[in-house]
Amino acid sequence: MSNLIRMDLYRMRKARSFKVCLILAFISGFCMIPSAKAFTMLLKMIPDSASMPPLLPESVTLSSVLSDAFPLANVLLIMFSACYFFYADIEHGYIKNIAGQMPKKGYVVLSRFIALAVHNLLFIAVGIIGNLIGTVLFVKVTADGDILKTLGYLALRFLLLQGICAVLLLVTTSLRSKVFGIIVAFVVGTGAMRLIYMSIDMGLGMLLKKTISIEKYMPDELLGQTAPAVIPALPVALVMLAVFLFLAVRVFDRRDVK
Repeated sequence: MSNLIRMDLYRMRKARSFKVCLILAFISGFCMIPSAKAFTMLLKMIPDSASMPPLLPESVTLSSVLSDAFPLANVLLIMFSACYFFYADIEHGYIKNIAGQMPKKGYVVLSRFIALAVHNLLFIAVGIIGNLIGTVLFVKVTADGDILKTLGYLALRFLLLQGICAVLLLVTTSLRSKVFGIIVAFVVGTGAMRLIYMSIDMGLGMLLKKTISIEKYMPDELLGQTAPAVIPALPVALVMLAVFLFLAVRVFDRRDVK
């Protein structure tokens, strides 16, 4: 199993899609403050813009920088890179040689999920570093007492991200559909699922005659919050991990490797 994990980590590190997405994650994090600075300069050229409040504060806390680890662009890049990583050896036919050497084919899925944790941590770290560098160039960054609390929220959001990626693992590896996996990544990553949640809320509300808000318990909605509540975020993340990782292993173990 350890050799399989090392192989997956090596394969991930050598993948061109991983390198490109990682570079883009750094750029997206780096450009957050500079782009706001450029927009502020453009606004100053507009007449009567002096009365508008400034877009950039004079200083920001380190906790606020850490809490911006999951911007939309970074979440999409993580999910797209994960889909390409999951499907690469299936697409090129190497999966037959890999899975055939395992006592249980499901070990392949577990190995990829462990490698995915490293994958996601790298993306989060690179996004934070890029954001921090871009911030200190234009704004003063100060330390504050909420860093440990922010790191706790960051760990909780990481678990939610792992739960969502377990769905992508099931789709791309076990169901063998990279295209559908990318579609799922795009829909979830852009927040388009919110429209579905709203429709379900309206339908259940009309049926049950009371207000329903299922989006409060959905992993993608909780992931988008800078400070999600431990309940329901932690139970939702653990249930997502347990259910979809189990399904991914079971489905992959039962299907013929082609």
